[in-house]
Amino acid sequence: MAGSRTGTPSIIKLARKICKLKNLLGASNLAASTTPEFAAAVAALVVACAAFEALDDFPAEIDTSSPYGPEDLPLP
Repeated sequence: MAGSRTGTPSIIKLARKICKLKNLLGASNLAASTTPEFAAAVAALVVACAAFEALDDFPAEIDTSSPYGPEDLPLP
């Protein structure tokens, strides 16, 4: 089925945006404004983003810089 849509690129993009906002602004009142469980989920997402970017600096994008992901094309 050509052109099937999975949503994966959007999920990666938005997860990285949440991680960037958390790292930039801190969101110190997140647990008070939502729930402790939600704040813990965001904290876990930030850790996951760091691990994901440690494996590939531009995840889901073709690039030629190290570290390489499965979609990358390293220069010879």
